[in-house]
Amino acid sequence: MAEKARDHKREHGRLKVAVDGQYRFTDSEDWMPCSLIDISTRGMALVGKKSFYQGDKIEVRFVLEKRHVHAQVEITNLIGKKAGGRITVMSDADRDLIQETLNRELLSGNTPLQ
Repeated sequence: MAEKARDHKREHGRLKVAVDGQYRFTDSEDWMPCSLIDISTRGMALVGKKSFYQGDKIEVRFVLEKRHVHAQVEITNLIGKKAGGRITVMSDADRDLIQETLNRELLSGNTPLQ
């Protein structure tokens, strides 16, 4: 089962980014600053000010190519102060924007995809 999930994950490129954003835990009204370090149509990794724990559910908002993006994310892995998660809710328009950005960067050859 883990092998299937790993293989599935590799089917989707991730774009390394350095994007400022904000996040909040779903039971909080307070937004906190974060930095997104990679993103795909299915997940993202970020660094925040507070500790994350596997299973945390957060909302993340940021600007990509002058458009506001909003996602709900479930934290699935932790690497030091960095957290990676699976996008659980995102609009089709935001998902399309991320995919278009991934495609453009892949075709440019300037950004290595993970």
